[in-house]
Amino acid sequence: MSEIAWGLASDKTAIFLAVALIIMTVLSAGPLHPIDNLINNAPRPYWDQLREPLILWPDTVASRFVALPVLGVTCLQLAYWHRSWRPVILGAVGPFGMMSLVAAMKLLFSRGHPRSGDPSFFAESGVSFPSGHGANAILIYGLVLFLIIRYRAARPHIVRRLAYCIVGIAILQSVVSVYLHFHWFTDLLTGMVAGGLALVLTIRLDRMIPEGRTAYWWPWYGRSLWRGDAPDPDPERVGAERG
Repeated sequence: MSEIAWGLASDKTAIFLAVALIIMTVLSAGPLHPIDNLINNAPRPYWDQLREPLILWPDTVASRFVALPVLGVTCLQLAYWHRSWRPVILGAVGPFGMMSLVAAMKLLFSRGHPRSGDPSFFAESGVSFPSGHGANAILIYGLVLFLIIRYRAARPHIVRRLAYCIVGIAILQSVVSVYLHFHWFTDLLTGMVAGGLALVLTIRLDRMIPEGRTAYWWPWYGRSLWRGDAPDPDPERVGAERG
């Protein structure tokens, strides 16, 4: 356990994102209030016509009710193809870590809702900071992309298009949330940084745990359950046989 903790804490990208998260939190607490207020008070054209459709459709793209089923289907399909619980484990650990981080920050900083007009922290009631939707867009959909790349489930040109889709989802979610007064601008930026940190730590954890630790847990690996044969923990070989 100590080796895993040290490995996660020593990841350079994770350290960079952790520092970025701290910096964004400090800036959101005061220095960036003018930007938050400027964007929050900007005119909203076609408000009456767009508000309800935006709430029902684009705003749900990065919600957990949409993103988690996408991740779940991806994890289960890859787990079945490669006879390993690893995709399922990663699909559970990543979102749980991200939700824990975001929830702790929401409760700690208690930022008021944009409709209150006050972006200060430690309001009487508020859980605006950071944005869970922003974190979902990066962590959940980013984890889907990572699993597809890791198990070579799509061709490179498809992977690139999926990466563009994730960027588009993050931008769309930010624009819609700001337009609807659901989040301050810095809520969304900080949420994406938090999601990126959780994603990097999940990928790092995957690289630290040997493949066989999870492949041997699979109970229905061909005829190994009845013959006592050891399953092959190599996902590349399994993928080649499938192909």
